[in-house]
Amino acid sequence: MNRTSHTRLGVVMAAALSLALSACRQGSAHTGGQPPAPAVSMAVSTATAKRAPMRDVARLLGTTVALRRVTIKSPAAGRVTELTLQSGDTVRKGQIVARIVTREDDAARAGLNIAGQLDSETAATMNRAVERYARGGIAVLAPSNAIVAQRQASDDQVVAEFDPILDVIDPGSIYVEAAAPIDVLRLIKPGMPATVTSALEPGVEYACTVAAILPSFSLQGVTSPVRLAFVGQKRIRQVGATVEALVTIRDVPDALEVPSEAIFQDPERGTFYVFAVGNDGLAHRTTVAVGIHNSSNVQILSGLSEGQTVITSGGYALSDGLAVRPVASQTPAAP
Repeated sequence: MNRTSHTRLGVVMAAALSLALSACRQGSAHTGGQPPAPAVSMAVSTATAKRAPMRDVARLLGTTVALRRVTIKSPAAGRVTELTLQSGDTVRKGQIVARIVTREDDAARAGLNIAGQLDSETAATMNRAVERYARGGIAVLAPSNAIVAQRQASDDQVVAEFDPILDVIDPGSIYVEAAAPIDVLRLIKPGMPATVTSALEPGVEYACTVAAILPSFSLQGVTSPVRLAFVGQKRIRQVGATVEALVTIRDVPDALEVPSEAIFQDPERGTFYVFAVGNDGLAHRTTVAVGIHNSSNVQILSGLSEGQTVITSGGYALSDGLAVRPVASQTPAAP
């Protein structure tokens, strides 16, 4: 290439550079010299991991049962009198619940009436003799303090010897027999505390304890009975009442918890994770180990520290490294 060719090539390159600089200046003038638009961030709700007491409970259904139930029977054949008790009434030990007027008593009184018509002068003396003998019938006594469960006879009814008159129950022997599913049964141990509620008294909680796990299963083999004993003076006094029992499996006074909405599950690995908000404003997928679950919160065993911020909205639209912008903050709800 000669000298003239080199000169022409230089002129062409200079012209191209000039055009490029001119285009850049025109582009800058078109945008007004403003900086590029900021990166897009996702608005999310957040919560703070905090310490709080948590309980793990097993919810069981059951009924009340009386351990001691007694049938009061007639001591002799005769006619029932003075039986005024009704179901639900309380009786004391030694209380007269009824009287039995025997056939002999009735025969003596019938004879007294006839004798009085025949010889009125001796009727008073005979009447005193009959009353000393009959004394109004044989008294039927309550064997212990109890509650009347059911009447088995009516006043003025004729009964045979040992016929039932009243069914009574010892209120101190009433307990709850609850049905525990097989997968929950392995977690329940005697001595665990429990609370019982019933529609009989809405809002009232009865303190109980797990007294025993009965060695039997239902016909379907999916539940096993658990006996809950009332503790304290407050207890259900009706037999056959349907109740709900909450048995405390675990009680952690200072569990690290986050709202349930912050927990996601990885079905492939069988693990759980949250999205923690870092100081860089990004969402960081963090694997966690979980413990107690209740209706609103989840216990974190590892993977998070107290005070860390987790995302509670966005669902599976979230991703690791996503820029986020917290718009609200909440604390885990009380269980």
